[in-house]
Amino acid sequence: MFLTSRITHCAQSAGGSRKVILFLAANPVSASRIACDLECAAIERELRMTDGRDEWEVRSKWAVTADEMMRHFNEACPMVIHFSGHGDDGTAGQSSISHRNVQMVGGGGIYVQDEQGSPQIVTARALRMMIKAAAASARVVVLNACYSSAHAKELCTVVDCVIGMTGAIRDDAARSFAVGFYRALGNRRSISNAVEQAVATLAAKQLPHEHLPRCRTRKGVNAKQLLLHERTRA
Repeated sequence: MFLTSRITHCAQSAGGSRKVILFLAANPVSASRIACDLECAAIERELRMTDGRDEWEVRSKWAVTADEMMRHFNEACPMVIHFSGHGDDGTAGQSSISHRNVQMVGGGGIYVQDEQGSPQIVTARALRMMIKAAAASARVVVLNACYSSAHAKELCTVVDCVIGMTGAIRDDAARSFAVGFYRALGNRRSISNAVEQAVATLAAKQLPHEHLPRCRTRKGVNAKQLLLHERTRA
């Protein structure tokens, strides 16, 4: 009952029009500085040049806290949740200026900001609970942060697909991945092919294979058949 009511609410809020990509960015004051704004601008620019440009709306939210994430989930009813920022699998080494990882004590997760702008960890379990409670419309989560693929298993219990990074990723490589992924998505490709296209671009730029993004799906879901665009009538 609750899940049905949430999806109905999201459909009414969207007015049956464009699907929402919720772009969430966090760059805490003590972390290495990354260009989340350039990533968001690149995604929007790439989507505008695709065949499906009228099907998507990017809503960007900056310097997010845990409370703000819940508010944005409720308001946006996103189909895709994209997180741009820092991550940690609980074993990451020292962060470097050009990578999206933060060394903290207390286990892995993604980092939002607290009320003072300092890093606030959100574990995979907590993020799963937040999405389940407030973003039932979400089908895909993109964690464009270091070591984030470690959290995919947990999140795949509430969404169809999670894309994360297997290791440390440079800021420019993370931005390049996002451009390639949303270019394919905007051209109505499957999630699997969108990841494949983005990874191929990164491979061409000589990113080490062990650090490439990985796609994980919910049990029973095939990423090759996971299409987010509306089917064209015969």
